[in-house]
Amino acid sequence: MRWELLVILMVLPWAATFIGSLSALLIKTDNNRGQGGLLGFAAGVMIAASIWSLIIPAFNEASQVRFGEVFVTLGFVLGCLGMLGLDRLVPHQHDKQNQTEGLPSHLSRPMLLVLAVALHNIPEGLALGIVIASAMGESGMSVTAALVFGAGLALQNLPEGMAVILPLYQSGTGKRRCIQLGFLASLAEPVAALVGLAFTSFLPALGSFIMPVMLSIAAGAMIFIVVEELIPESQIVAKRHMATYGFLLGFWIMALMGVMGV
Repeated sequence: MRWELLVILMVLPWAATFIGSLSALLIKTDNNRGQGGLLGFAAGVMIAASIWSLIIPAFNEASQVRFGEVFVTLGFVLGCLGMLGLDRLVPHQHDKQNQTEGLPSHLSRPMLLVLAVALHNIPEGLALGIVIASAMGESGMSVTAALVFGAGLALQNLPEGMAVILPLYQSGTGKRRCIQLGFLASLAEPVAALVGLAFTSFLPALGSFIMPVMLSIAAGAMIFIVVEELIPESQIVAKRHMATYGFLLGFWIMALMGVMGV
């Protein structure tokens, strides 16, 4: 069952991102209210997933370790700083924005948009790998909690996948090229998950505080991306309060799923 869990959690979020990108070719969500609501929904899911599936389990496991709360706090700060560094280094561009962030590059706008989604998916993938490692351990996260986390990522990956392809398709990029870019963007999360899984698998020998630290690093990275990228972008794109409504809906759905998983 544990290896089946690995396959399910690796495939489900990846498939959701790719399906979301394909849906952009079929579903006309060309109004800003809809796009902003979807991005807000994704942000709400990520915040709730970070709390119930990463931060709370990190503190629970750290309670068995002396100064565990300090280790969790340091991990959270490290996760935020890590994503800050990637945000400053990786060239990327968001829809509705003409300014390129990160290091200067000669990449095309489609590739910059793909890198923006990949940047979002890196902390999610790392978190997924850490959750898989915890669930496959002897005394880690429950299988149900891990599945809930994977389902939450898949839920928010659908609008994220749509968000990267929709502006490209609307601007005249061909369907075949959009499919290729959607597939490329969807690979970032499973690759990052494998890195997180491999990295975490070699660390338990260092001490029982390692898993809580890894969980908090993943939480810090995810929350940084939401605050730095998703929420501001959703507010720019959306009209009135659609982004806020989307955030609240996504947060509460994932909160309910998180309670069920615990």
